[in-house]
Amino acid sequence: MTKRLFALLMMLVLILAACASKETDDGTLALLDMPYKLIDASRVTVSHFDFGEGDLRNVLGNPVPCPLAGIIAAPDGTGPYPLVFIFHGLKNVEDIYDPVYLGFDYLVRQLAAEGYVAVSINVNIEYHCWDYGEPIPVYDWAYQVYAQNMALLERANAGLESDHGIDLRGKIDFDQIHLMGHSRGGEMIDMFYRYEQDEGKNRIRSLLHIAPGFLPENEPHPDVPTGIILGEYDGDVREDGQLLYDTVRKQPERTAPVSFVWLRGANHAFFNREFTWDDAGNDKRPQEKRLTREQQEDFMMHYAAAFLSVFSKGSEPFGTWNPLEPQPVTMFGYAVTASSCIPGGQVYAALNETDWNIDTNDAVSYDRIIKTFDDDILFKHPGANMNIGTLELYSIRWTESGGAVYFPAGDFSSYNALTLYIAVDSSDDLNPKGEDQSFTVMLSDANGAVQSVLVPKGTSALAWYDGSELLIEEWDGSTTRIWDGFMPLGGLRIPLALFDKVDLALVYEIALIFDQTSSGAVMLSGIYLEDCFP
Repeated sequence: MTKRLFALLMMLVLILAACASKETDDGTLALLDMPYKLIDASRVTVSHFDFGEGDLRNVLGNPVPCPLAGIIAAPDGTGPYPLVFIFHGLKNVEDIYDPVYLGFDYLVRQLAAEGYVAVSINVNIEYHCWDYGEPIPVYDWAYQVYAQNMALLERANAGLESDHGIDLRGKIDFDQIHLMGHSRGGEMIDMFYRYEQDEGKNRIRSLLHIAPGFLPENEPHPDVPTGIILGEYDGDVREDGQLLYDTVRKQPERTAPVSFVWLRGANHAFFNREFTWDDAGNDKRPQEKRLTREQQEDFMMHYAAAFLSVFSKGSEPFGTWNPLEPQPVTMFGYAVTASSCIPGGQVYAALNETDWNIDTNDAVSYDRIIKTFDDDILFKHPGANMNIGTLELYSIRWTESGGAVYFPAGDFSSYNALTLYIAVDSSDDLNPKGEDQSFTVMLSDANGAVQSVLVPKGTSALAWYDGSELLIEEWDGSTTRIWDGFMPLGGLRIPLALFDKVDLALVYEIALIFDQTSSGAVMLSGIYLEDCFP
């Protein structure tokens, strides 16, 4: 029996069973929020400190201004508590004393209430240093500022003299350090981890990148739990954070989880109060679709506290970090497209026709494509638009309801979720304008059992993203069609517990049945089997 015939027979069995009774074993993927209740921070005091100039010299041995200033807050109680450093990004000023670090006052306060010693320090010298040369290697000067601030904290923790403005005796657990960085600060935290490793230290337990820049490195990303947040309206580094996630999740030796959040309506600047402009680039979408500064701060406080609750306090993974549940469509009430990767427990289905042996019925077509910066592309996934990035995809299109595509499967019994890394191609006319997509995922086992899960509209990985087609006239008179919006791939995660009537050790086939809309087009990057955290 051919594969296609078998698949069609299985579909027929499913349809007949559904017609025979209104009760079926099929389910619908839930649309979930990821909640987290913050602790009241109204009584937390944030202290400003300024230790004057640190000891910093350029390659010629000449002194370089190095202000050791910042803000700090700590929980009540005796401790010790984990230590969180927050690093700001580049601001368009020339004064290295500009207190950009004050922009994270809200986050420092909240994290102290949550049970962390939180610090935001001045690292302007890394960005505004042209009168003194350049830091070599990259971010070396900022790391020295960080190290000197760390030494001051160690003295304060030991009960020695301190001008931090609060009593830090015995407060800090220096074996539990977590780094957060915004914009260029999101680049430097990777380097800080490597510099500490070079010094024989192993104290940094997690990294949280907030609308980060991305420096391509031959070395792998640090193998610690990593979070990445990127705003939909980011007019500065919209590609970088997505590319960072796409790069990290493919590292073959990685064991620590990485998660990504595309925050709908967020811009680059509103995570830091000192960044006063609305950095949405040239985006012309309606203002009512954008988050306010207060909303972005609220999301940031919730996400940072939730992230640390899992990766510092050891709370049970939940929401985006829990493969027993679908990826949330909202976090703390804010719309997101979320993805996560737990490399130690996933199998990556590489995109090549020999391995996948894809089959379809007559209503579906597919093409294997590779996106690069040089493509005249309509589909615009942020990570594919960097000249250092390539992205392998399957373009899957259906022209009538009932179209289907089939992938060979195997033993799923050791895993907890099936995840498609996928996006709606909003630039394709087969997708109804402004509407999310929806389809059915079906598993068939070698014994003939068949079970389906409906992926409903509203699932964030199948969300429609605004944009419009532009026609660019080239120098030779030809016309290039481009899309002016982004369509991020997202994790469409289906808990395998929903397929409880199928023998997961004998899964014969995965089928995507496009039975919910009359036509459509999606881009698929990979299929994963996801396990729980080790």
